[in-house]
Amino acid sequence: MTRDLLRSTPPPPANFLPNALQVLLGYLVLRPWVAFCLRGRVRRSRTMPDGPCVLACNHRSYADPGLVGMFMHRPIAYFARADLWQFPVIAFFLNAMFGIPVDRENPGLSSMKGAVERLRRGIAVLVFPEGTRSKDGRLGTMREGPALFARRAGVPIVPVYLVRSEVLWPRGKKLPRFLANGVEVRFGTPLVPPPDLEPRAQDAWISRRLQLWMEAQERRLLGRR
Repeated sequence: MTRDLLRSTPPPPANFLPNALQVLLGYLVLRPWVAFCLRGRVRRSRTMPDGPCVLACNHRSYADPGLVGMFMHRPIAYFARADLWQFPVIAFFLNAMFGIPVDRENPGLSSMKGAVERLRRGIAVLVFPEGTRSKDGRLGTMREGPALFARRAGVPIVPVYLVRSEVLWPRGKKLPRFLANGVEVRFGTPLVPPPDLEPRAQDAWISRRLQLWMEAQERRLLGRR
């Protein structure tokens, strides 16, 4: 089932200007910075899907979206407040990153429509299941939103764990640090629920396994089994 789903998803859209902008930014600027200034590294699953997927990541700092994006070999979509689109320059870059506007008055509906639309266009979507940045670096509870996005679009979920991104951009600071050591991005094996489960049970299945995987990464980081 997992292999079938990974193979059946269409590739990301080609020949689109924002694709080139994201890729150039990642490869020419951000990735060299991570390699030489942050001494960062990436650990990638051998079963990363070629097509669209939901990237479910822990949330430690404002730097998290950029860190995940620069280690993907294709552009990904991000969520942002809908009111940011009223500023032309910001709107240009948000559109270049396939930004998903979130309406504060109805965040659930707007994020659902935007995420599913981009997934069906072949674009990966980054989601933070905890819902907010961690205040102390500890892992929070995984919500079922990412599982719902993936189920509606018929794509897998890829768990992602960030290490020490809060050191790169500490909470309360206006700008990130230029130098920081030990930043790491870990990509896990895609999660695909058993097809015989009911829809809500599939969401719960994914959220539970996502939580367990995240907790295992945290124990590993802290040196506990």
